[in-house]
Amino acid sequence: MAYNDKNYEDFFDSYSPEHIKEADRQRSKRSAEAKKRKNQFKLAKVISAVIAFVLIIVIISIGVARCGSGKDNGGDRPFTSITNTGEHLPTGAGSNYAFVTDDTVTVGGSIESSNAVLVDISNNVVLAQKKPNDKIYPASMTKVMTLLVASENVDDISATFKMTSEIIDPLYKDGASLAGFGPGETVTVKDMFYGAILESGAEATVGLAVYISGSEKEFVKLMNKKAAELGLASTNFCNVSGLHDKNHYTTCSDMAVIMAEAVKNDFCREVLTTEYYTVAANEFHEELKFHSTMLSRMYGTEPEVATILGGKTGYTANSGNCLASYGVTDDGRSIVCITADAAGRYKPIYDSIELFKNYTHPENGSEK
Repeated sequence: MAYNDKNYEDFFDSYSPEHIKEADRQRSKRSAEAKKRKNQFKLAKVISAVIAFVLIIVIISIGVARCGSGKDNGGDRPFTSITNTGEHLPTGAGSNYAFVTDDTVTVGGSIESSNAVLVDISNNVVLAQKKPNDKIYPASMTKVMTLLVASENVDDISATFKMTSEIIDPLYKDGASLAGFGPGETVTVKDMFYGAILESGAEATVGLAVYISGSEKEFVKLMNKKAAELGLASTNFCNVSGLHDKNHYTTCSDMAVIMAEAVKNDFCREVLTTEYYTVAANEFHEELKFHSTMLSRMYGTEPEVATILGGKTGYTANSGNCLASYGVTDDGRSIVCITADAAGRYKPIYDSIELFKNYTHPENGSEK
């Protein structure tokens, strides 16, 4: 029906004051409800913002990722000592513990390394120690764990792997030590093992990681899993080569466990005690002659009471010079020695020789 003036008049005449009041009440009610919803929405936004802020603070406080930017943090605290409480030093899952005894010597100024431990792994006894449970950065001693884990996950050391620029270029940029393999070169797994330990080749360690796990990140998970299996509560790895990261750390005590496990593994012991290894010449390089960095620094300085057979050096600006070594005494006992934070590449060698010479036979110990 079309509306005319009469229709409008009838409409307004029929719309009583009660209708108007009711309409006003409905409008007021709708307005109040709308205002309430608006306030609830604002409150929800405030609550969400507060929750988000709290979550951010919590995440920052606990640290979501343990492996960070690699920048040092001067506020890092050393770990609580285990051996200094008179308890024990773990030396691997299979051998239980190496105990601190009344004959354990606390070493002082006779060595320059800030931290050290000497362990008789044949009898599970700590022979000598110097702040063995303080936090240290292991540098290339890391490669001992890489060697151990890789050896447990490789079936055929004659298998081959193609080295890539994606592996080598970042390491070269970071100033990592390299064994000399070239991008595009096909190398054997065996070559990578020896390149990693004798020449401290970072491309060899990353190559092993990629060959076994598909990526360095995934292989590091195996390293940390192995550390957990060995009971190493004061150790965490972020990479396979020992490049500095504030969250990549261990202790001399924990490193002794890793070294002990490695020398109990026949293949690892063979690699760690090899002095020379050769990779044939090819289109990428001339013949590569690997020479054990550690053994090359030891001629004419071996202690008479023991023979130091092999090991792994390490150095970064943050770690200082360090060394994980293995030897056998003249009465046939196997000894592991770890030293850390020395100034000068030969200092860890001299300190290790000092420890082997003076403390492998408890009756010779003098410092307490």
